[in-house]
Amino acid sequence: MTTDPNLTSLTKVRFADPRTIIANAIKAFLPPEQIDVAAYAAENRYLDNRGGGYVGRWNHDEAPYLVAPMEALTSREHLTTAVVGPGRSGKTAIGQNWMLQSVEVDPADMLVYGATDAMIEEYVKAEIDPMIDSHKEIRKRLGKRPRDNSMHFKKFSAMWVQFLAATYSNLINKSAPRVVITELDACDTSKGDPYELASIRRQTFGYESMVLAESHPDLAAGFDPSKWTAGVMSLYRDSDRHIWYWPCPTCNAYSSPNPMGQRVMTLDWPADAPLDEVRDAARLMCPCCGTLIEDRWRRNMNRDGMWVGMGQTISEDGDITGELVAKDIAGFWITGAMSPFVIGGIGSLAYEMEKARRAVEDGEERAIQKLKDVTVKRWGLPFEPPKSVGSIDAAVIADRAEPGLTLGTVPPGVRFLTGSVDVQARHFEGFVRGWGDGGESWVIDYFKMPADPATSPDDWDTLLTRLCTHAYPLADNPRRGMKILATGYDSGGQDGVTLQAYDAWRRARKRGHVRFLGKVDGRDAWTLLPLKGASGINAPSLLVTYPETQRKDRFAAARGDVPLGIFNPNTAKDVVALQLQKAEVGPLYVHFPAALRAKEPPHPFFDQLVAENRLANGRWEKPTSSTRNEALDLMVMTNVMANLHGLRRLDWTAPPSWAAPHDSNVLVVDMPGPVQQLAESLKTVAQAVTPAPAPPPKPAETMAERMKRLAQQFGSGNF
Repeated sequence: MTTDPNLTSLTKVRFADPRTIIANAIKAFLPPEQIDVAAYAAENRYLDNRGGGYVGRWNHDEAPYLVAPMEALTSREHLTTAVVGPGRSGKTAIGQNWMLQSVEVDPADMLVYGATDAMIEEYVKAEIDPMIDSHKEIRKRLGKRPRDNSMHFKKFSAMWVQFLAATYSNLINKSAPRVVITELDACDTSKGDPYELASIRRQTFGYESMVLAESHPDLAAGFDPSKWTAGVMSLYRDSDRHIWYWPCPTCNAYSSPNPMGQRVMTLDWPADAPLDEVRDAARLMCPCCGTLIEDRWRRNMNRDGMWVGMGQTISEDGDITGELVAKDIAGFWITGAMSPFVIGGIGSLAYEMEKARRAVEDGEERAIQKLKDVTVKRWGLPFEPPKSVGSIDAAVIADRAEPGLTLGTVPPGVRFLTGSVDVQARHFEGFVRGWGDGGESWVIDYFKMPADPATSPDDWDTLLTRLCTHAYPLADNPRRGMKILATGYDSGGQDGVTLQAYDAWRRARKRGHVRFLGKVDGRDAWTLLPLKGASGINAPSLLVTYPETQRKDRFAAARGDVPLGIFNPNTAKDVVALQLQKAEVGPLYVHFPAALRAKEPPHPFFDQLVAENRLANGRWEKPTSSTRNEALDLMVMTNVMANLHGLRRLDWTAPPSWAAPHDSNVLVVDMPGPVQQLAESLKTVAQAVTPAPAPPPKPAETMAERMKRLAQQFGSGNF
């Protein structure tokens, strides 16, 4: 039997499986998988940084703060996602993950803009092409023709991606529903705002469109939102303004590494140390317990972190309340302290910042630009050039002193009082300041009290009792007087002062002279508070902590803890300098009674107000160690106490009861009349001159008692 060779060859031919053909045909009609960018990245993104860096599947635990911006890209509630951040924070990966998700599961044409042709070409070569090669599903969808895979154009099976420099012609001649602008603040603005020009190109797609803009905050002029008029910070200003919060590993209280947070966790280091020591000693400082946190804890803190937007507040326990304000722009602000990708960690951030500041102080060429680069590109913060505080002449301020003001009385414009105490070796210096609408202020009292602060509890009690109970008569109605709302006092000095300062607070609280008025801007607001100036130039403006036990809860004082207010003396003195420079009566202006002047120049009080100089790095210091600056310190502490109770955000049209007009102010009380004052004075004199009553005489010892006592002494040998 012979075999047909043609039949044999046919049996070797493999036919396609009809079930596979049908399945693929049906799949083409299925809607795209509904998965957001963050979820897609977690399932499909692969990182291949073989030159150094992470290799493996995308893991949200590496940078959890990137999740929310990625989720916003597929939101139908926003038209734009704006991400502010430094270099090496992962913000560029947000756009890359969006591109991968679009190609594989949610196709739509995409425009990607960079600042220049050179930058966009480098980006495609170094980031995009290797990313496509590392993802099989994406590579399969890439066109096979040469024109489908060029430097500036990638054609995929159901969409295309074009990579362009953000020039005027490229911005106005292209349209796509999805737009990415990398490093927005580096783009050319000579012919218009690049974001506005790019945003127009997607308008026809409505809420099916999205613009992602990410950048360093190069074009922001400081931390005042009113100065965020260009670049990515202008978008963030108009967004729902998300800020990242994370928990302290010691007290578990939530605070933010962003300077605009409710409670700010700052980066602290010894500013006067050698740079290598600065790098090694850098620590994050918790504003709730004062703990210094090492770099190794940041990754765990990030994993438990969360975004809090405009309209929302977060408690120390991490509970978020309030409704997020609805905005067309979803805004997220990443700072350098958040990034796990910074080489050298927080020590590197501190090293570079301190090095740049010292260069400015030394007057090095281009030092200001170097400081800006570190601030913006490494720290991810808007740059504010070092302030040039003008020379304040003591004689000029003294000449403004007003004869119509009397020390010891409260002018009509004063709504509340704050006090301060500076501790010297042999005396206390006390100061009282009145506050009115817009932060206008009046000096009410200035006194020196002989004392031994290091060893005498009685001197402390006398001082604090005076400040907590004394009422200053109203200038227009001496029958009524105003009590001090809050007093802060120096808790440092020679050996023994700190212990005395803390014990005096405890005794004052037992006497009922100390009150807790609740939380203001996340800080405990006490009516009496020991104070301490922070050493780091980056310290928070003010935090209230309980250093003796490290407990953070607001009821700690009820269990015996003493609160301590730690404030930044440099930024506080910036504010005082601004106040002293105000030459016109109104907000921030300071009124001085003529009694503070000496009979003839020099005027010691006013000389002390201007005793320190501001260095280029922002630090204030005395020209010599013997220079007297007590008046400046007292002014600073009254500012601190006023801000602790919310001076900056007071609504003077509906103020709290302690800042109300005199006729309804709870701190305005009736003054004792002349007869009562005389009676109190006589009582005080009588107590001082009346000898203490002699103890009653002991009854005579009987013979039996005497014999018993002698027998006991003899038996014990005590005779």
